[in-house]
Amino acid sequence: MKLFRRRIAAFIGCILAASALTSCSVPNTLAVFDQPQSEADTVPAGATANVLEALDADTTRLLWTDAGLSYYAALSAEGDHCLVIVEDLEAVSGCSSTLPITVQDGASVTMMLADNLPDDSADWTKVADHLWAAA
Repeated sequence: MKLFRRRIAAFIGCILAASALTSCSVPNTLAVFDQPQSEADTVPAGATANVLEALDADTTRLLWTDAGLSYYAALSAEGDHCLVIVEDLEAVSGCSSTLPITVQDGASVTMMLADNLPDDSADWTKVADHLWAAA
């Protein structure tokens, strides 16, 4: 009977240890959010309302501007990563709990948000930190 109790106690100990390790894991967030938000990082007021309402305004980070388009990383109100593309206050976004995220801008260029280029993404060109364009 003592052997059975020891095995049960060991089993319970293993489960508790595994639970502690998984509950302390670091969330998968982009390194861009390690830096404080600057004034340039804010999405312009008046941009597409339904896009802005879905974002945590304190988390927007400007990644790149090109030909009248601005590309932002942000977190949603639920904590998902988002790629936001703004042109003349018209905004589109894509959000996901997993990276990478791809969004097609108004010019039919597909952009990807990620810390690093995934191994299976050979046809992309890095345009800024955390941002790639489909080649």
